[in-house]
Amino acid sequence: MINILKMCGFLAIFSLLISPFLQAAETPAPKESPVLEVRIKDVVSSPGEYNGKKVALEGKVAKVDYRNSSKGEPFTIFKLKDSENNEVGVYFEDQRLPISKGDRVKIMGRFWKEKSYFLYKIKNVIKARTVDII
Repeated sequence: MINILKMCGFLAIFSLLISPFLQAAETPAPKESPVLEVRIKDVVSSPGEYNGKKVALEGKVAKVDYRNSSKGEPFTIFKLKDSENNEVGVYFEDQRLPISKGDRVKIMGRFWKEKSYFLYKIKNVIKARTVDII
């Protein structure tokens, strides 16, 4: 009886730990979706309209951070702001981008109104495919 209770407890804890990973699954958008030229203000004010879509937008880099994934692969995360202080989060995988706070950039990538990473939920984030200093 005690072993059964231990097993049930283990399964309950395991399901709590694994559920964020299961919820992080995304429904991919169609591969040939068009890239929408938008403003940061538009995306922030109507995130549901752009969720899962490819967007291209311009702004000023507000904060840059360089990190490594759990596999040791480098990536860059930064905040992108417009002149009205609307902002989105951006991440770029596979390298450390040569950008600095204050740089004006144009990015293209897929927008998510909410993205889950382990136990964290991040709102208004773009997985960038390209980042160009302008």
